[in-house]
Amino acid sequence: MKKVSSIIAATALMISAACCTTSAATQAKAKKNAMKEWTFAVFLNADNNLDRFGVEDQEEMARVGSNENINIVTLIDRERGPAQINYIEKGNIKKIKDMGELDMGDYKELVKFAKFIKENYPAKHYMLGIWNHGSGWKAKTDPNVVRGISYDDSSNNHITTNDLTIATKLCSEALGQKIDILNMDACLMSMAEVAYAIKDNCNYFVGSEETEAGKGTPYDDVLNDWKPGMTPKALASHWVDAYAKSYQGGSQGTDNSTQSALDLSKIDGLMDALNGLSKTIMSGDYINKVRLAAGKTVRFAYPENIDLLHFVKNFKDLCSGDSSVMTACDKVETAAKAAIINSKTTAKKVSYNPDYAPYKEATGIAIYLPMRLNPEAKYAELGFSKANMWDDMLFALKDQYYVKNIVESACKGDFKELKNVISEAKKNPKNSSARMLVRDLNYAAYTEKKIPAKHKDEFDKLFKELKTALQNR
Repeated sequence: MKKVSSIIAATALMISAACCTTSAATQAKAKKNAMKEWTFAVFLNADNNLDRFGVEDQEEMARVGSNENINIVTLIDRERGPAQINYIEKGNIKKIKDMGELDMGDYKELVKFAKFIKENYPAKHYMLGIWNHGSGWKAKTDPNVVRGISYDDSSNNHITTNDLTIATKLCSEALGQKIDILNMDACLMSMAEVAYAIKDNCNYFVGSEETEAGKGTPYDDVLNDWKPGMTPKALASHWVDAYAKSYQGGSQGTDNSTQSALDLSKIDGLMDALNGLSKTIMSGDYINKVRLAAGKTVRFAYPENIDLLHFVKNFKDLCSGDSSVMTACDKVETAAKAAIINSKTTAKKVSYNPDYAPYKEATGIAIYLPMRLNPEAKYAELGFSKANMWDDMLFALKDQYYVKNIVESACKGDFKELKNVISEAKKNPKNSSARMLVRDLNYAAYTEKKIPAKHKDEFDKLFKELKTALQNR
């Protein structure tokens, strides 16, 4: 009986121990999966020359660390090294999962990360960060067009702006709600084109119009002043303030910076206003004023990126008294200011000019407007371009600028470019700029009679040849 009793007792102890172990595991899992107020999740692509800054930024996060209200989680892929998911505790960067080598330039990895976050670190609010180099809107399919975000040097891949639309849609579906704040800790991403791409899947965006310093976001400053109960809008605005303060002699020293927070629910209104301005510009002869206004507007590391509101202000000044322009510009200003909830700039101190402030006219949203009015063909493939007429306006101005130069040359008796157009028109009779040229040449030659008399016969012959080429459709 003692032996049987001993066996029964031992069995009971084993069952009890197993239950305790199971209970402890269950409690640990429940604790990890407990719903917190916020989860900060950073897709930290350091598989490039920013590697050391990625390590430093995790250390900044660890100065504050996760607590009962907030999870801080990173997926970091280091240069020439494997990726891993880390849970950031106060004073400790805790590895959660080895991920092996990842292509962080593939938006699908961002989506997988969002799914992992939802399953393991659920929260009422989500801040999703994309950390890396950035360069605006362009596509990766053209070897001469390399803009986007999250460049992975191992794969030579990156996430395009059109990819961002797909990725944020799938991420929001995985999270079961819109991303509360999408932060792009990267250069040149606060553009109308980028905001349009993510507007349906995120509530707020925080990013920079200009290049960022290598140190990027001061994560300790942002997290230190985070308060329980802070709304996504308040946090997005606070982020901008903390960022600017850090570069005004704060934790990051002094440096040039721009940072802005956008309310993405207001982007559709901005698109409508941009449509109105685009139509107005296409309706008249505004090409010279657009070029002059653009020339006076603050530009960024990619000079075809200009500050939208600064451009509108300059264009209004040049069109004073033109009611249609005033109305269109006023609507853009109203819509853009509604979308920009906070914007700050800082400047590195220089001894030779204490008033140096390179981005003081930057207001928070950049837009594509190349100075030479020669937009890239790929721009028309952007979701932003398909949804409004800004690209139509740019291409129309390109044609006007092209035609204007040829007409001016012809009026001086120089027909070299006109002959080139005729040659191209014979190959492509549907050339829109050639058809515009016929109209403007006809007016200059036969209404205004600007062709020099000694070149009139040659011009008449070439003009007839051009019209014949365009009739051969």
